[in-house]
Amino acid sequence: MLKSGERLESYDSQKNVDTSLVDLKIVKQTERTLRVVGFITLSVLQGEDEPIVLEEEILKLKLTTKKKIQLNEYDHKTIKWLEQGIIFKEIRFKKDGRTLDVQQYRIGYRLYKYQQDQLRKKEMQIKQEFNSWKEGSELLAQNPEKSFSEVRKKGVTYCLSFINEISMKDVSELKALSKFPNLWSVEKIIKFLHFLTGFLKLSMKKADFDWKEIGASYYKQIGGSKEFDQYKNEFIEQLESVTQCPIAMLGMTSLGKITPLYFAGKLTGKYSSYEYGPVQALTDLSIAEEEYATNATTLWLVENRGILTRLAAEKNFLKGNRSLVLCVDGHLRSSHKSCIVQLLTNSNISQVILWSDYDPDGVKISKELYMAISKIHQDKVIKWVAADQSVILTWDDYEKYMEAFLKDRKMEQEEVVGGVGDWKKWINH
Repeated sequence: MLKSGERLESYDSQKNVDTSLVDLKIVKQTERTLRVVGFITLSVLQGEDEPIVLEEEILKLKLTTKKKIQLNEYDHKTIKWLEQGIIFKEIRFKKDGRTLDVQQYRIGYRLYKYQQDQLRKKEMQIKQEFNSWKEGSELLAQNPEKSFSEVRKKGVTYCLSFINEISMKDVSELKALSKFPNLWSVEKIIKFLHFLTGFLKLSMKKADFDWKEIGASYYKQIGGSKEFDQYKNEFIEQLESVTQCPIAMLGMTSLGKITPLYFAGKLTGKYSSYEYGPVQALTDLSIAEEEYATNATTLWLVENRGILTRLAAEKNFLKGNRSLVLCVDGHLRSSHKSCIVQLLTNSNISQVILWSDYDPDGVKISKELYMAISKIHQDKVIKWVAADQSVILTWDDYEKYMEAFLKDRKMEQEEVVGGVGDWKKWINH
């Protein structure tokens, strides 16, 4: 509240003994002058340890130490809040030291203390909730049913390893872990951990189960089946990222969802093979069961189907340049990552070309692709196609390029699609 060079005059507790409100001058001192620039009105008689009941109206204002609000000073609620120490009044003068410039209200000590107490209670509750999850996770069996498929056993093993690793952490470390989406709160992370544990308990003992069984069997109370509904899609996606396996392969039924991966080029697996030709599609289920490989030396990872279709339509381009194109279709899913890892591990791919939209979402997808590749295959040459059709060779350079680019405009891939000559130039760069 106080600006540079300002201070409050000292309060004389012997004065104004008959009122709970006092006015304190705000003075500004320079080398030559001392002038009054305003004053504050606040309560001094309310005991800080007395219990306080706050009205919904004051809580809705969401006051912070920096927030300033306008209130009717004659309203009985304003006067009451002022006397209770919930708010204080700040008045600022113009340079003449007499003319009113602004009158506003700020958070008082009692409301600030209430907020801090609530924050500490919330932190304690979160800590207790995390410790409760830890205790429950320790009771998990460590081996799935022997009759389950190898894919399912592998997914369960990944899940157990993940839970064991997280259970070694302190609650204060959760938010910073890269294993969870950046925007997730600590409460949401802990909720996911409960979901993961509930899912794993069923997946390790039942051949098939549905979504509602997870919450119902885990919480064992009325309404338990709906506990995870709010985050259903996000939790399923995160679970598949942890297990590196489609949820259907782990026993989940009745979702009715198959995630495709569109591609063009030559692919071979244990159970299927694809030749050069039109755009084709794999599914998350087939990726989980297969070990795909390619004879391509250049892997194109593009964001949009339009680019995939254009590259596939150019006769003999993919075959003649030993290229394979995968399309993440606007969102990088766990099955996409699994297929990319399979191809890079099982094939002799020498370079990867990343090509996404020139907007914030495109940058995010490009970074996710880069992280997925570099985490396992640091030896691969990775290239980014810039909006001016140039080629950038490092993530740091591409990130800086996009930061500068996005200050002025945004573009889609299709606006710089180019032609065969451009594509060959990028391959040979």
